[in-house]
This record gives sequence, C-alpha cells and structure tokens, in this order.
Amino acid sequence: MRVMRVLTRPNVGGPTMQAIALWHAHRELGARTVLAVGTCLSSETAVDLRAHGIPQLDPRELGPSSEGFFVVDGLGNRRSPWAHRRARLVLCDAMRNVRPDVVHTHTSAAGFVGRRAAKAAGVQRTVHTFHGIVLRDYFSPLVSWALLRLEARLAQSTSALVAVSPSCRAELVELGVAKEDRIAVVPPAVPLPDFLPRAEARRRLGLPLDAFVVAAYGRLVPIKRTEAFLQALAAMPDARGDVHGDGPRMSSLVRIAPSNVTFRSASADARACMAAYDALVLPSRREGCPLVAIEAFAAGVPVVGFDVPGVCDALGPWGSGILVPESHGSEGLASALRSLRASPERGVAIAHRAKEHLPQFAPAAVAAQLLRLYELLPARAADS
Repeated sequence: MRVMRVLTRPNVGGPTMQAIALWHAHRELGARTVLAVGTCLSSETAVDLRAHGIPQLDPRELGPSSEGFFVVDGLGNRRSPWAHRRARLVLCDAMRNVRPDVVHTHTSAAGFVGRRAAKAAGVQRTVHTFHGIVLRDYFSPLVSWALLRLEARLAQSTSALVAVSPSCRAELVELGVAKEDRIAVVPPAVPLPDFLPRAEARRRLGLPLDAFVVAAYGRLVPIKRTEAFLQALAAMPDARGDVHGDGPRMSSLVRIAPSNVTFRSASADARACMAAYDALVLPSRREGCPLVAIEAFAAGVPVVGFDVPGVCDALGPWGSGILVPESHGSEGLASALRSLRASPERGVAIAHRAKEHLPQFAPAAVAAQLLRLYELLPARAADS
C-alpha cells in the first residue's frame, strides 16, 4: 500500500511525533509512505526528519516507489491563501506522480490544502485526523464559525475522519462536523524515548536530588494556559517548576513567572529527562490527546491536569492521573500537587496504573489499526 501523509509543519509536537512513528511502523508492515511537510514558523523549534531516519526527497523526482519526506513551501503559512494555493499545486503534482492508495492529512491547514489537492489529483481515498479541536477557544467567533463550515464541507468528501480521543470525537459530533459513525477513534502513536534514570536526569537538568520539582511541556500558546502552571507554582514557593516549550508567548510568560520556575527550550532531550520530575502538569484548556501524558506514564511520573477534553481521556479511561475540576483553577492544581508531595506512594500507585495502558499507544499497534481502516475505505473524494 502507498500512503501520502500531509503534515502542516514538522514542529516539536504531537502530530510530528506521530508522523515519524507511523512512517517507520508502516514501513515495517510493508506500506510505503511519502510524507509532505510545510515549513515551521520562526517562533517554533523544527524537527529534523532526517535525524529520525526519514530520507529527504526531491519533489521533482517523486514516483510510486518513493519513500521519505519532501518540503512544500507555503503549507505552514496559515495567513496566506496564495501560499496555500501554491502548496496545493505542488501537492497535486506530487500525488499524481506517487499515485498513493490513500492520502492522510493531519492538522487543519494540511487537511484543507491536502484534501483539495487529493480531489484535484483524482485520489479516491482520503483520511483526515483531528489531533484536537481548533474550532473552539483558538480563534474569534467569526473565524471559528467559518472554519467549522469549512470542516463540515470537507468532511462530506473525506473517506474517513479520525479523532485521537473519545472526547475529541464527541466535540466534532456536537459541533456538527460529522455524525458519530463517520468518525473513528484511533489513539495517537507515541514513540517513547529512552528515558534517563531519575538521578541522571536530575543531574542533566541541574536539579537537586531532594527537591520537589514538577514540569509542564508544550507550545507556549494561549490554549496551553501555561499561566495556570505559573500561578500554581507561585502558591508553592518551596517547590520548583520547569516549563519545556517554545512559542509566541515566551516573553510574556517569562515576565510573570515566579522565581521558582525555570524556562527550558523544547527538545528531544527534554522528554528523555521526564523521569526527573515528581509530577507532570497539564494546564491546557483542551487537548486532542496529550502525548506528553503518555510519555509520563512510561517514565513512571504521575500526571495532574484539568478535567477538560483530551486530558479527561488520558487521565481517565485511557490511563490514570489526578483530574482537577476546571473551576478550581490554579489553586486546584496546587492542591493536587501538594497531595502528591505529602504522599509519594500515591504518585507511585497512579503511575503504576497508568503504565498498564501503554500498549494501545504503541506505534506498531496504531499503524496496524490505520492500515485496517485504509483497506476498508470507501471512495468518496470523487463524489463531491
């Protein structure tokens, strides 16, 4: 089977990690993948796909036997319709040359540009994954309304829609993007790093061995609500907190951070050091399915987060953790962290239960589930 996967841009984050994991896992299962990616924004940390074993391709030399990735200029430019038009033309030519059995798009811009390119290229089977809901809390009401109409229209001509968690699917149904029976729930593929032992990770980060230290990982954008993490640490002056991430809110968040919080850049090494922490905190307003929580499960670190879409799945039926009512705000996060500090054995028990759920996120398992989905796809793209 030939798959073309389209990703808006290869920045540090869940969709990129999944694209890398699925490229390798599908290859092991005999499926060839060509990955099309845009370029990262200046405020983002880019992932070098070549360093992850995916060869770079010249888009002018693509063919049915191609395997690797190629860059589509303009795909990651969310503000320019002209850039998207050029990207669509490049993708359309690439699809005609590769002749994929399936085009699978990830994230909004890639979904918009990639599915239109697939239709123009005559690709009969298309899949789009919603890694989260950008139709709420991200944009103004008018922009959100326009995006919702666009997603609902695109859904009609997409062979299959995928949500990365049950709450993600529930929101898509509630918003009217598609009916429930048209949206498959497929957990994210989570490639796990080689975690450093706790003592070594603490030495690498320069953390005292006996300190209570918690962390937040993620893009520094409004939806991640990092300020709630900062406020929780401000209420716990005898604890320490690390923020791993980059993004447009970096400077404003640094200005309001208490003295016991350290900002660290987003990097693969940061995730390898996960075991250094006494807890991971998820202060987001919403998530699709937080991959960093799955990594924390594997590292043996308990997770605390607000009871919001995505987080409620990871810390509920798909794992284990402490869910804080959103109305309790940062003080609720601080209270949950204090309980872990007062009872370390509780954190150990939470982490142990969470680890039992890891197999469903293994890239090989997710890749096999997607291949089964691809094989059963109806041809819908040419109908609209």
